Amino acid sequence: MFNKADKSLLSIQEQINKFDNKANSLITIVGIVFALSLGILDTFNQFFGVELTAELRLKFCVLLAFSILYFISFAVELIFLILVVYPRKKKEGELSLTYYADVAELSKGQIKKLLQESEENSLATIIDQISINAKICKQKHRFLVIAIWCLIPLFVFMFSVFFIAIL
Repeated sequence: MFNKADKSLLSIQEQINKFDNKANSLITIVGIVFALSLGILDTFNQFFGVELTAELRLKFCVLLAFSILYFISFAVELIFLILVVYPRKKKEGELSLTYYADVAELSKGQIKKLLQESEENSLATIIDQISINAKICKQKHRFLVIAIWCLIPLFVFMFSVFFIAIL
C-alpha cells in the first residue's frame, strides 16, 4: 500500500508541474502577443488633429471598444495564468516534513524527532500529502482551463482591433 500511495503522490506532483509549465508557456506567448499588439496603439494617432467625419467617428468608437475589450481580456487571461503558477500556502496547523516552509523553521533536533515520528506514521503522512496535492492540482487545473478558454476572446478582440486599424 505504501508503494501505491507513493506512486500516487508522485503522479499528482508531476501533474502539478505540467500545469505550471503549460501556464508559464501561455504567459510567455500571451506576453509576446501583447507586446507586439501595443504597436496598434499608434493607430489612435490618426484620429487626433483632424475633423472626424461620421465614418471616422464610427471607426474610432469601434476601435476603442475592441481595444478596451482586448485589454480586459488580456488582464483576465493573465490573472488566471498567474493563479495557476502562484505558490499555494499551507493551511493546516501541523508541522510537516513534506512542506519546505515548515522544515525551514525547524531545528535539527525537531527535524530528527519528526523523521522518527514520520517513520511510524509514514503512510498517514503520504495520504495527507496526496489529499493536499490533489486539491492543489484540481485548483490549478480549473484555473488553467479558464485561462485557455479566455484565449478565445483575447485573440478575437486582438484580430478585431488589428483589422479595424488597417481599414
